[in-house]
Amino acid sequence: MEATHERRPLRARQAPPRACLPLASWPEMDLRLWRTACEAVDLLALEDGGSRAQHARASNDKAVKGYGRWLTFLAVRDAEAVSQLPEARITPERVYAYVGELQALGNGSGTILARLQELGEVAKVMGPARDWSFINRIASKIRSRHRPVRNKSHLRLSEELLDLGLRLIDEAADEDLTPRQSATMHRDGLLIAFLALVPLRRKNLARLTLGVNLIDLDGAWLLVLEETETKTHQLHETLWPDDLVAPLMIYLETHRPHLASLTGRWAKPVGDLLWVSTDGSPMTEIAIYDRIRARTKATFGAALNPHLFRDAAATTLAIADPEHVRVAAPLLGHRTFATTEKYYQQATAMQAHRTYVAVLFAEENKP
Repeated sequence: MEATHERRPLRARQAPPRACLPLASWPEMDLRLWRTACEAVDLLALEDGGSRAQHARASNDKAVKGYGRWLTFLAVRDAEAVSQLPEARITPERVYAYVGELQALGNGSGTILARLQELGEVAKVMGPARDWSFINRIASKIRSRHRPVRNKSHLRLSEELLDLGLRLIDEAADEDLTPRQSATMHRDGLLIAFLALVPLRRKNLARLTLGVNLIDLDGAWLLVLEETETKTHQLHETLWPDDLVAPLMIYLETHRPHLASLTGRWAKPVGDLLWVSTDGSPMTEIAIYDRIRARTKATFGAALNPHLFRDAAATTLAIADPEHVRVAAPLLGHRTFATTEKYYQQATAMQAHRTYVAVLFAEENKP
């Protein structure tokens, strides 16, 4: 069925194959349906709406990006479909072609699964009465062949990461270092040691704010993340690790003020944010990401990103105390144990291999 209203033309030259068409450039009806769904529900209104109003902004933004990728695919590969109603465009044949396009462009199965999920979420807005289960069936076929793209063969246990952080803190006290070098090394060590013990998500780590997320209770520091700050929308409270209280105080009293006093190209007010860069500005998520990768690569020969600290925590706990591995779910902020269970399986395989190697060495050393 053809739509009767006018639409802005979409042309291949306007959207490179890998681009995600921005919301403002969506066809008129798609844009109107999405915006209506994101509006707060008016119980007295005659029209339905607000189906996405209760979703977090980040979740809606992610769906917008994914659907924009779908629209780019149509503009480049099936431009005639753009003239159809939004729900009529989403057919099994086109979704299969979309998956083939993503694969041809080198996207991993994890990325493809994310794109299908995003398409499915917006499809429910475009055609709420339609049965979109075929998208899930296509995703299931992809999932059955899913192999993670990210290489975790260099995964380290949390005790190794903690040791690196504490060593950097100790080395930061070297009198031969300049104040800036000392402050940077101590900060990086504290970041790594803290993340090894409290594996927060990168966004939460970067946004830690004194007096808001980190509260001084007569020498004991309470770490608080409100429901609106966590991915699972659950309150997260824990104490700052006791062994890191002294390094934290040194950082707050000596190194953080020094870093905050520096000026650089990207200087901006620090406020009460915990982590400060050598530009005298708050550390961004990418800045934290880069510092952790640089320090771990220098030590282990392979760079570890902050998310791998979460993997390390679950794996370490599974090896050290497999009977209580389920506590890793709240430790990592997972809503259920299902997300954590794969690390238990990984740890079991690692332990089996260690036993195997020990047996081989025992046999080798027999007289």
